[in-house]
Amino acid sequence: MRITTRSGDGGRTRLCGGKAVSKCDPCIKAQGAIDELISFLGLAKAKIKDRSVKKKIALIQRDLFKVIGCISSGGRKAAIPPVKNCDVKMLEQFGDLMEGRVHMPSGFIVPGVNESSAVLHVARTVARRAECCVVELGRKAKVDPCILAYLNRLSDFLFVLAVREERTSDPLKI
Repeated sequence: MRITTRSGDGGRTRLCGGKAVSKCDPCIKAQGAIDELISFLGLAKAKIKDRSVKKKIALIQRDLFKVIGCISSGGRKAAIPPVKNCDVKMLEQFGDLMEGRVHMPSGFIVPGVNESSAVLHVARTVARRAECCVVELGRKAKVDPCILAYLNRLSDFLFVLAVREERTSDPLKI
């Protein structure tokens, strides 16, 4: 497989179904934002010391790759949904667990207390942008509502995780 094909030099690319679209198509923007999120989660995973949190982030990254696959199908319904209600609930439960163990701030947080929390805050903001891109895509094509719910809970989860990284070095068993 060649990485450089030169076929996209004119500003168009192909979806998994073979349909040619503009590189600024909402589908491509959503894929790119989620891809960026996966990469920032990888950086966060490299910075975090807690093995159980690393495993959770790896699971989220796999879920997000499935979301990209679903989005890039060009609106075709996936045989198996990329994320389900149980995945959304799982993010809620882990966020609630962490929130119960960490004193949450009453106001705004300025990121940068340490590297791991700062990277998680960046991932959180990218998750918000990815959600926005998927909402925009939903105006043009059918988007599974679980994908939107998952991205929404993910930004909440990453916020709580970032606060935890700022406030404690104790391992969290999840």
